[in-house]
Amino acid sequence: MVIRALFLTLAVFGFALTSMGQVLDDPTEEARAQALMRELRCVACENEPISQSSAAIAEDMRARVRVMVGEGASDGEVRDWFESRYGEFVLFRPKRTGLEGFILWGAPFGLLVIGGLIAFGVARRRKAGAEPVAPDEI
Repeated sequence: MVIRALFLTLAVFGFALTSMGQVLDDPTEEARAQALMRELRCVACENEPISQSSAAIAEDMRARVRVMVGEGASDGEVRDWFESRYGEFVLFRPKRTGLEGFILWGAPFGLLVIGGLIAFGVARRRKAGAEPVAPDEI
């Protein structure tokens, strides 16, 4: 019974892999392709990586990733190709260059530092303004 369930699971999993597109022969290249598919946004679904999307364009995008990886393209070249075709929106991790990149990646840390300085100043003023309390005598 367990062997039959295991066989059925493997058969379903194998069917799912082949229905997602042609799998690359080299396991390291397939792993790279899968990682890239998790980094690229489906342009039809908008908040889903192409690895999880069932849209037709996501299938085409997955196939293109596998073709490019199979041809020896680097991860950066694959990302750049998709960015040039669909815009920076297709990248789940936007680039860290220019003013927009500085605001996107630097602003949270800047706000954290400013908040810490304000909290430090408020705590210091409270401590400086407090007068010592004399003990009550009974």
